[in-house]
Amino acid sequence: MPTFIDGHSSKGLTHEDLERLVDLPPDKFGVTHLELFFNKKEDKIYCILDAPDEESIWKHHEAAGFKCDFITEVNQVKTEKTTKTEKLVTLGQMSSNISHDLRNPMSVIKNSVDLLSIKYKDQLNPGALDQISKIDRAVFSMSMMINDILNFARTQSLHLEDHSLINTITHSIAPIKIPLNIKITLPQNDIILKCDGPKLESVFYNLIMNAVQSMNGNHGGEIVIKLVEKTDDKIQIQVQNSGPPIPDELLTRIFEPLFTTKQHGTGLGLPSAKNVIEQHYGTIHASNNPTTFTITLPKHIEKLLAVDKR
Repeated sequence: MPTFIDGHSSKGLTHEDLERLVDLPPDKFGVTHLELFFNKKEDKIYCILDAPDEESIWKHHEAAGFKCDFITEVNQVKTEKTTKTEKLVTLGQMSSNISHDLRNPMSVIKNSVDLLSIKYKDQLNPGALDQISKIDRAVFSMSMMINDILNFARTQSLHLEDHSLINTITHSIAPIKIPLNIKITLPQNDIILKCDGPKLESVFYNLIMNAVQSMNGNHGGEIVIKLVEKTDDKIQIQVQNSGPPIPDELLTRIFEPLFTTKQHGTGLGLPSAKNVIEQHYGTIHASNNPTTFTITLPKHIEKLLAVDKR
């Protein structure tokens, strides 16, 4: 696929808008944004793109309401970001294949545990039931790791339905063993949102599990989850915890694939959460004082999907 560089005005696009354009699948003209550079002084955007030909790029920009100042084909543009992206795509494909292969034995374990707990519930002593519960939580945790890999690899399309966010958050918490010294405060309000429920559950599971792990060794604390309806047709979900702040030097890296400060973990939990949110045309970012993950999602994702299909 040839590589091109073009330049045009920004037309008011924000930094978040530009971030969402990079690494998306090819559009209907076969155009993919590899990297974007914004010259604020000139109000210009310079794009590095993969495209079948120059005409495809003209059509791509015309459909989006932009007029290019220039389009130039280049022999080779290989930035650090594109090299890293190529490696991650390969990793994602390999991980996805392995994850699919793991699903069958995981299902066998899960079904067997469920059968034991139902069939022999009255015959098992509390100790045995507790062991079955531990197996169940371990299987769920492994299942979430598989989901992280699949979500990161972006191999699955969204299955959109109306979901109660309170129910989605509650379901994500249920498999987590919450220590007695940690309190979770749920929102007082609820919002019905068209989304992929299981995928959002995996996002909340990652955020809440991370919060529990960060506080468990620090005398406990509180996790506060808030739902806010914004005036610009968006909703905001905040997951705050009273644990130690994220070091400043790590704050900008926590969504990088394979980056982790844990001794055990895939390093794909937060990157996969970011991918899921971006698939929903949303954003996620982290801040401190208190440690807060803020998710912004559109209220009506179907409108954005309809625009993309034009």
